[in-house]
Amino acid sequence: MSLPPLSDSETARLVHALLEQSVLPVEVQATLLERAGGNPLYAEEFVRMFGERGGGAELPESVQGIIAARLDGLEAEDKSLLQDAAVVGKVFWSGALAAIGSREQFAVEERLHALERRELVRRERRSSVAGEREYAFRHVLVRDVAYGAIPRAARADRHRAAAEWIESLGRPEDHADLLAHHYLSALELWRAAGIDAGILAGAAATALVTAGDRAFGLNAFEAATRFYDEALSLGIDETERPRVLFRLGSALHLAGDERRVEVLEEARELLTAAADPESAADASLLLADAWWFRGLRDAAQEHLSRARELIAGRAASPTAARVFAQVARHRMLAADVEGATSAARQALALADELGIDEPRILALNALGTARVNAGDEGGIADLELAVEHGLALNSPEAARALNNLASMVYYAGEVERGKKLYERAEEVSERLGNATVGRYIRGAKNWFAFDAGDWDEALAGCDAFIAECEAGSPHYLEAGAHGVRARILLARGDTDGAVEAATRGLALAREAKDPQALRPALSVQLHVQLELGNVLEARATALETLADEGYVIELALAAAPLGLLEETRNALPAHRASPWRDAAAAILGGSPAEAADLLEAIGDRSGEAQVRLRDAKELVAAGRRHEADLQLAKALAFYRSVGATRYIREGEALLARTA
Repeated sequence: MSLPPLSDSETARLVHALLEQSVLPVEVQATLLERAGGNPLYAEEFVRMFGERGGGAELPESVQGIIAARLDGLEAEDKSLLQDAAVVGKVFWSGALAAIGSREQFAVEERLHALERRELVRRERRSSVAGEREYAFRHVLVRDVAYGAIPRAARADRHRAAAEWIESLGRPEDHADLLAHHYLSALELWRAAGIDAGILAGAAATALVTAGDRAFGLNAFEAATRFYDEALSLGIDETERPRVLFRLGSALHLAGDERRVEVLEEARELLTAAADPESAADASLLLADAWWFRGLRDAAQEHLSRARELIAGRAASPTAARVFAQVARHRMLAADVEGATSAARQALALADELGIDEPRILALNALGTARVNAGDEGGIADLELAVEHGLALNSPEAARALNNLASMVYYAGEVERGKKLYERAEEVSERLGNATVGRYIRGAKNWFAFDAGDWDEALAGCDAFIAECEAGSPHYLEAGAHGVRARILLARGDTDGAVEAATRGLALAREAKDPQALRPALSVQLHVQLELGNVLEARATALETLADEGYVIELALAAAPLGLLEETRNALPAHRASPWRDAAAAILGGSPAEAADLLEAIGDRSGEAQVRLRDAKELVAAGRRHEADLQLAKALAFYRSVGATRYIREGEALLARTA
């Protein structure tokens, strides 16, 4: 909202009102309302801008001048005391001010009492520091102006003194963030002034590592990376460096930062050299995960093998449980149900033996997903238990478990429940700091938007996702984004763009190698080839798709045109039971209208329209015009809503033939 300029007298009245009462008096509000033509938002906007500031923005000179004049009117010691308090923060303690200014605490209390009467500060009823009286500035503007009036070098010294006072309280981990803030502030100010941090660096590095560990424990991984980065830049003790690098790499991985690979590789080598094979194995597991998310399965397998080598022959440990859980996950992704089940049960047995819960989440996740993919719906209970464990522990892995549960539910045909679970997974990934899984969910949602008929949303999501990948952050689901893009571009008449996207998607899926990546990419390629009349290429793709138990609807629609009806019927029982499999069976059984109704019932609007259009073509050819028109009406209504010009033309041409 743009505010008309205020006169000096009006500004003064507003600032004094804010400083002394924290609200605007009635007469001042009336002035504002008059100036704003009776718009009450004007007064609200002024309060938002100046009355509820969090600091950081530049104050207008007129406002600064009024506050500075008020502070200059104080006794020198009172002004100095307020400046020390401003260094501590909006909230401060009498003991801190005594330590920073080398004052007697009783004298500090007396002066603070006088400043209370002037309504510049207030005493809080309870203190967050045991044995200390806690105060706060009545208004953040006073704190900002007082802080800004301190010369830079003096500001740095005061931050250092505040940090030393916090350390004197003992248990620095309880005040890790505050301690790190003061050390960082002092370091930044000294750097800006060209002053060597000197002896402060060691204490600051220790404080920053502690703050990083605390932030990591709270799933605040971006904050943790900043603390660890700063600590490492100060030159921490070499014996601590491998551990801190590993923690940094772990935080970077969960925060979705591409630096993770470089940092984790360095950490693993240092941990191995320091005779800490278990931590080195944990670093290898994260590297395997990082490379998998980049869509390079071979690289992921190399790091997973390294992790297994590092724990080979060693006693049972939490790291060993984590290794077995990751082995289970990768075997599940490779559709090796027996291998996934065996490794998951080994991980769970180790977790029981050691009395630890954290490895259970991934092990149950892999076990449940493998079971469901093999047709055992009892795996849903494993996935739900993984989610339960993850949420109880506030583990970032809870987001991955929810993602897998959502996927299994969605592809069982419970589309609405699946979508709600994906929404919950996205919320949990954000709340628990797992940006890596959050990005995966964002990529997966493009397919759901396509299925639901939200093509503009799907295309925009794919374009944004691909742009991120091409900007230097490759991802496993880039193949899927190209696949969705190919389907939409083809439908909207961009043949060249569709071919390019389908080809690129399949190439990326072949690098990822997992069936869950390859199957949809093959399905898209088959769809594009068949639509463009490339029968020989389409048949080769269909045969590969059959061998890989690919997407059943596309196979069912392609079976007759490619002369693969018998092969497709024989392959169908191997697919997991779902409405999509039932729809495919209906198509192969000569009942495409029934298949379309099944897809409509679960909300696959794109698949429904595709089947209805194909059915209409066959009905027109058979001279069953009334039935063809019924199918065409539904298909065209959908295709017009999504701008599918290619299929609109086809449908309207069929309508003309039935007239």
